[in-house]
Amino acid sequence: MMSMGVRRARSIAQPRCVALVSLLLVLPLAAAPTAQAGRYQFDQRKTEVQFIFKMAYSTQRGRFTKVSGTLDYDDAAPEKAKINASIMTASLTTGESLVDNELNGKAFFNVEASPTIAFKSLAVKPRSATQAEVAGEITVNGITKPVVLSVSLEPHDDPALKYDAGSRKFVATTRIQRSAFNMTDYQSMVDDDIDIEINAIMRPR
Repeated sequence: MMSMGVRRARSIAQPRCVALVSLLLVLPLAAAPTAQAGRYQFDQRKTEVQFIFKMAYSTQRGRFTKVSGTLDYDDAAPEKAKINASIMTASLTTGESLVDNELNGKAFFNVEASPTIAFKSLAVKPRSATQAEVAGEITVNGITKPVVLSVSLEPHDDPALKYDAGSRKFVATTRIQRSAFNMTDYQSMVDDDIDIEINAIMRPR
C-alpha cells in the first residue's frame, strides 16, 4: 500500500514539476526588456549648442538656441545609428550684443548668406553601451569639412519628461578650427580652436 501511495504521489508531482520548470523558463523572456528601435527627434525646447573659445587670456562662451534634427537608433545595432542636425545661426547669443553682431557678420558666421549650420553622420563606432564616436560632415558658411563627435546617449533623468517614455539624453563634443571655415579675423586675439558641445533631449517620434 505504501509503495502504491509513493507511485501515485510521484505521478501527481511530475506534471507539476514540468509546469513549474516551463514557467521559470518563460518568465525571464517575458521580463527581458525589448530593444528600442526607431527615430528620435531633438526637443527644441531642451536642446542647445555651446561653443567655447579663448580670447587673449580668457575663456569665452556662446550658444545657439535653435537646433533641430533626428536620430535613427536601434539598441541592438548602435553602429547603424544616423544623425542629422541643423542649427539656425541667427539664434547665436553670447550675452554681449557687440560680440553677437561681430559673430553674425560676414567675417564669421555670415548669418544672412548662411542661415544654417548642418551636420550629418557617416559612420558610428560604439565605445561602450552608452558612448560612441560618430564621424560625419559639418557645413559652416557653405564649407563642408569632416568632423568626429564624441557622443553619449543615455536614458533621460529629467523629471519634467516623466510622461514621455523612451526619451534619451544626448551629449556630443568636438573641436573644429575656425580658419577651416574662412573665419580668420582677430587671429592675434582669438584662438583658432573652437570647442563645441551639444546638449539635447531626444524624444521618440
